Amino acid sequence: MKLFIPLCLISLYSCGNFTDQELWIKIEQAKANKNWDSTMQVSQRIIRDFPRGHYGGWARFALAESYRFKNQPREALDNYKLFYEQYPEMQPAALSLFLTGYIYNNNLQMFDSAKIYYEKFLQKFPNHDLAPTVKLELESIGKSPQEVLNNRTQNMTQITKK
Repeated sequence: MKLFIPLCLISLYSCGNFTDQELWIKIEQAKANKNWDSTMQVSQRIIRDFPRGHYGGWARFALAESYRFKNQPREALDNYKLFYEQYPEMQPAALSLFLTGYIYNNNLQMFDSAKIYYEKFLQKFPNHDLAPTVKLELESIGKSPQEVLNNRTQNMTQITKK
């Protein structure tokens, strides 16, 4: 009997006629509880059933975030890139572009790809709050934390001597 109730709920959920707004509320609840598997499932449903609806882009971004929080960088990367390509005018477009570069740089050590996306970010969003961070990321691509620290120390020394 214990197994019957969850199976009924899953069946009801998967077959239910929810609107994209009702599904989005479920995503918000799942995200608040850090339930990334549920966030992913409902996001995929919105993307499948309501690709052009109001929450289609937000669902794609939530899917990318869920993969990132589950430490699945390649899947996160694919979804951030898709989000940016499909929804370049939406509010999290800049963050999506930044995180694409960040994942290439810090998770996958694909420095050439990271540089491409960071430069694209600066070209598209030169005045964004993340622009200084992107510039620092570009300066440190492929360097160890110690190398970055040494370069900053040298730069500070040169500035104070002037």
